[in-house]
Amino acid sequence: MGVFMKKLLLAAVTTVGAVTVATPASAAPIIAPVPTANYITFGGRDWAWAAPCAPEAPSCGVVDMSYQSTQGWRIAQAADFATGPTVADFGTAADFKCAAAWFSTNYTHCDYGDGQIFAIFNHPSNPFPGNGAVETWVVRGAAGVPEPAAWALLIAGFGIAGAGMRRKQAYKTAIA
Repeated sequence: MGVFMKKLLLAAVTTVGAVTVATPASAAPIIAPVPTANYITFGGRDWAWAAPCAPEAPSCGVVDMSYQSTQGWRIAQAADFATGPTVADFGTAADFKCAAAWFSTNYTHCDYGDGQIFAIFNHPSNPFPGNGAVETWVVRGAAGVPEPAAWALLIAGFGIAGAGMRRKQAYKTAIA
């Protein structure tokens, strides 16, 4: 898809399909824990829609994690989205959970239309990678349940460590 088509698609989504939860812009994010009314719990982890901008340059604004990171929030990574929510899990276009006022220095709204087309920072399906005008989602809490292969490796590692300890103990007993 050419640059012109990407810009045209982004313009169409932001003008036609982008419903926002709008509140006045602020100069600084709210320095307080994010209220439960402004995030969702999905898959045993908390997810917040943090900003209508990317957290790094180029970006339409700054995503400030200085306070919220002390509360356990971090920028969602591609692996998080494998077991993460969809835009519909945040609510409907008319009434969805947005936490931008606690994370963004420029905006206190979120663009639902961008979420519908996966224009989300670090999302594997983001049609505009490298574009600063994408949404930022943050997550906190433990990662999902480990895969069976990870459990097998962990158990095998404990078994090998235990066998080594038994062997060492047997050696010490034999030379004593």
